[in-house]
Amino acid sequence: VGIGIASAVVSFNVALYYNTVIAWCLFYFAQSFRAQLPWAECPTRVFPNGSSLVEPECLASTPTEYFWYRTTLDISPSIDEPNGFNWQIAFALVLAWTVVYLCMMKGIASSPFVVYVTSMFPYMVLIVFFLRGITLPGMSHGLSHLFTPKWYMLKEPHVWLEAGTQIFFSLGLAFGGLIAYSSYNPVDNNCYRDAFIVSFTNCCTSMFAAIVIFAIIGFKATNVYERCLQTRNAMLALDPHDSKNVPECSLEKELENTASGTGLAFIIFTEAINQFPGAQISYRCTASGTGLAFIIFTEAINQFPGAQIWGLGRVVKSTASQPRGIGFESQHLLVDLFLGQSGYSAWNAEKGITETKEWPFADDIEMMTGSRPSLYWLLCWKYISPTVMLIIFTSSLVDLFLGQSGYSAWNAEKGITETKEWPGWALLLIAFLIFVSVLWIPLVAILR
Repeated sequence: VGIGIASAVVSFNVALYYNTVIAWCLFYFAQSFRAQLPWAECPTRVFPNGSSLVEPECLASTPTEYFWYRTTLDISPSIDEPNGFNWQIAFALVLAWTVVYLCMMKGIASSPFVVYVTSMFPYMVLIVFFLRGITLPGMSHGLSHLFTPKWYMLKEPHVWLEAGTQIFFSLGLAFGGLIAYSSYNPVDNNCYRDAFIVSFTNCCTSMFAAIVIFAIIGFKATNVYERCLQTRNAMLALDPHDSKNVPECSLEKELENTASGTGLAFIIFTEAINQFPGAQISYRCTASGTGLAFIIFTEAINQFPGAQIWGLGRVVKSTASQPRGIGFESQHLLVDLFLGQSGYSAWNAEKGITETKEWPFADDIEMMTGSRPSLYWLLCWKYISPTVMLIIFTSSLVDLFLGQSGYSAWNAEKGITETKEWPGWALLLIAFLIFVSVLWIPLVAILR
């Protein structure tokens, strides 16, 4: 029960994030109906005297970056300086939650067509982007940047944290969604085969998507680098001795400064779509496909066709009630698990002694597949995975509260993102989100 409640809380927090991304997709989708894509060229300021000036902030960056940071997000210089209410994104967010509810209102089993379409459409989009990306000038620089290892980065805790986070998100681990889907499988379903197929497909998809993304990154970085060289040469031609004010141009620096996280799709992919003929139609297909793809997550946490009190009530109730089979019976089970015991100690009331019993999870797998889990799985479950996750989690906390990590803030004057430290209230909010997610596991275990 504790794990179920924790999964529901985590799923709710992640749903808030994902639906915000869907809202951005809907906003871009609406903007794609304009005669000219607003992120294709820099906007122009028109003054009362009739003169005009190209937006300096856009010239310092790129049209796609300017539209993302200034028009879509209306971003502030820092997290301590919030801007006004963004009514456009607020309206898109309400629409996103409405679409999600309509998709999940009758349960997961009643809408298989939505799942099939949203599962396959992103692959079609990636293939189209791949065919276009490998023909763009500068794509080789991006692929070289992708496949050139930087071994020194392995000592950075945030790198391991982001890698672990990516695996959890891409595979849907610990959100309750896998348990939801598995409840629709037959009892004798081959979970071994499914685990290998899903993991292998996920890795291949990630690599394929990385090739597509970095091909476009190489194209974008090359354009910025060549534009910088043109500006540099023009300034040197006017004054060969004025080397202080001449900008420094570095292709490697441009590759390093590319967008990451949520901005990756909305900056890099819009840059690529600008290179397509009929860019408006191309973006409508991409934005709608991306929005539908994110709905899969919300469908995943909808586990039982009950509790018709809107979407949130169904998510919390269904996710919290499902995984009782792996809940804690008492505190000592957790201790035995982390000590790596081959079983757990059960009290025999008739004999007045404790007896060692094997974990029922292994029995369930043997009943389903006909064979017990191998030593590899036992080592991963009892030693490797808990140890790695504990190290990453501890390192990330140390890295966070020592001020070595931060967030990306937009510098409007330079047209770039800069890393700033989290303020104290933000650290407290992060700690609260972590605490409210994991609190339920020990709390329910103690109560039981």
